Amino acid sequence: MVQRSILAVVAVLALLAGPVQAAPDPYVIPAILTLTGPAANSGQQYAEALRIFEGFANQHGGLRGRPIHFDIHDDGSQPANAVQLLSGMVAAHAPVVIGPSPTQTCNALIPLAATNGPLVYCFTPGSLPPRNGYVFAAAMALSQFDRGMIRYLRLKGYRRLAIISSTDASGQTNDAATREVLALPENRDLSISTYEHINPSDISAAAIAAHIKNSDAQAIVAWIAGPTFGTVLRALRDAGVDLPLTANGANTNPDTMLQFESYLPTNMPLPGFPFMASGTLSKTPLQRPVNDLLTAYRAAGSKLSPGTGYAWDAAAIILAGLRQIGPQATAEQLRDYILGLRRFAGIDGIYDFSSGDQHGLSDANVVMVAWDPKTKDWLPLSRLGSIPLKP
Repeated sequence: MVQRSILAVVAVLALLAGPVQAAPDPYVIPAILTLTGPAANSGQQYAEALRIFEGFANQHGGLRGRPIHFDIHDDGSQPANAVQLLSGMVAAHAPVVIGPSPTQTCNALIPLAATNGPLVYCFTPGSLPPRNGYVFAAAMALSQFDRGMIRYLRLKGYRRLAIISSTDASGQTNDAATREVLALPENRDLSISTYEHINPSDISAAAIAAHIKNSDAQAIVAWIAGPTFGTVLRALRDAGVDLPLTANGANTNPDTMLQFESYLPTNMPLPGFPFMASGTLSKTPLQRPVNDLLTAYRAAGSKLSPGTGYAWDAAAIILAGLRQIGPQATAEQLRDYILGLRRFAGIDGIYDFSSGDQHGLSDANVVMVAWDPKTKDWLPLSRLGSIPLKP
């Protein structure tokens, strides 16, 4: 009898409680990333950042209590594949797409989203999307990186620079940025001792190293990355050139440092992001988002990469817009939300889209860092804006 009474009470309570509510469906954000092919290493880092951000965001409320989910599609390092993927997302009326990463792939998607969206947030500093459009690009534009790097060298007392640039599209972009930056009044006392170019397919840079050695340069600015970076470093070492050297931010990567550690100059300040110099952010608006990032990555047992902020901040900005507008947000509403941001604190800096730059970040967010071969980690050399730290 007692057992029957208990069962009866349980049945009554179940009726009073009503039907069990099903968990809400996730809000799906399609993502286009390069997971295979030549650019797969970066794509895998972005995919990991989105996965960790997704978990962290859902632990902290998701989208108005609804989980979010990034549905990742691989473009195989082919811009044509990314175009095909985005066309399908347009047909499915997706209001927002996150990624892709290579500059040429992002540029290939701009015409598709130019008129009515969807909002596309690329993971590249190299693209320059049209002002007030539906396409945004991560991190600082290359010209902003260049301005911060050269400011740091100037404030450290270097006046005569040797420039090394690649002959590809990226190098040409940096050549234009260099001319723009050196024309600024703040850099009127700087001069170029020698301007060298290297083809990415070159297997030797001995002539370049000799020209620099025979010049009166006090420091080197190298707009190169990847294997070309290693080729130049090896040539400089063999020629006995050990000048301070700063380089393309793509080299600010632990894997690159470990690969070329036997060639590294003794003084190599590289452009980084605020989250790589967390100890310098006390009492700034960036401290909280950077702490959130570090907490999330520690919990996931993952290591940060220079590109972490590309994906993390893009996801954070999109989610903030969705939380404010609601899950019914249109591409136009999300675009207008982002264009209206003035002091959004991310891990790559404080975003302000009022200038019309679809990156939203200026050189005021550049920090310079140096690789520490003992700890295998980055040491901050400057505070925000590339202002050198006091010894």
